[in-house]
Amino acid sequence: MDVKAPHPALDSAIAWPTLGMWVRWDGERLDLVSLSPTRGATADQVLLPCSPELLIQLGKISLGGSRAGLYAACLTRDGADHRLVLCQRGWEGAVRISGAVSSIAEPLYGKTRAAMLAAGREQRTAGNQAGAAQWSAMARQLLMAKRASRRGRSVRTVSGGLPTLGKHG
Repeated sequence: MDVKAPHPALDSAIAWPTLGMWVRWDGERLDLVSLSPTRGATADQVLLPCSPELLIQLGKISLGGSRAGLYAACLTRDGADHRLVLCQRGWEGAVRISGAVSSIAEPLYGKTRAAMLAAGREQRTAGNQAGAAQWSAMARQLLMAKRASRRGRSVRTVSGGLPTLGKHG
C-alpha cells in the first residue's frame, strides 16, 4: 500500500506534528524504529500521517482502545527524503516500531489531535469549510474520548443510562 495523497509535510510551509523516536538505517534501507534508545539508532522525528482513518486509529491506540502495533515507513517512495511517517502494517517498506506504546501514549494523543486540527486548518485555508468541519469534529471526538477515559467508565455504562446522582461508579 502507498500513501494516496501527498503528505502535507512535503509542503515546506506546513509544520506537521512529529513524535521523537530512535531510528537505525542499514544503508538506504530502514532497519529499526524504536520508542527507546537502541544500539546504533539515532534520535529522529517521525511524522504523523494525514489520513483520517490512520489518525483515528492512532487516537484509539493512544487511549488504550486498540492494541494495534505502530509502524513507520519512508515518507516518499524514491528514498530521496529520509523522513519517516507513521503508517499501517502492510505499507511498502513499513517497519514495526519496537517498545511499549504506553510510554508515549500521552504525547501520541496530543500529536494525533494536533494533526487533526492542522488538517482542519489546511482545509479551511483551501476554502473547504465542510472538510474543515469534519476534521474539527474528529478532533472533538478524540477529546471527548480522552475525557471519558480519564473517568474510567462512562456514566451510561455504570448506570445503564439512568441518572446516578453525580456518581461515576
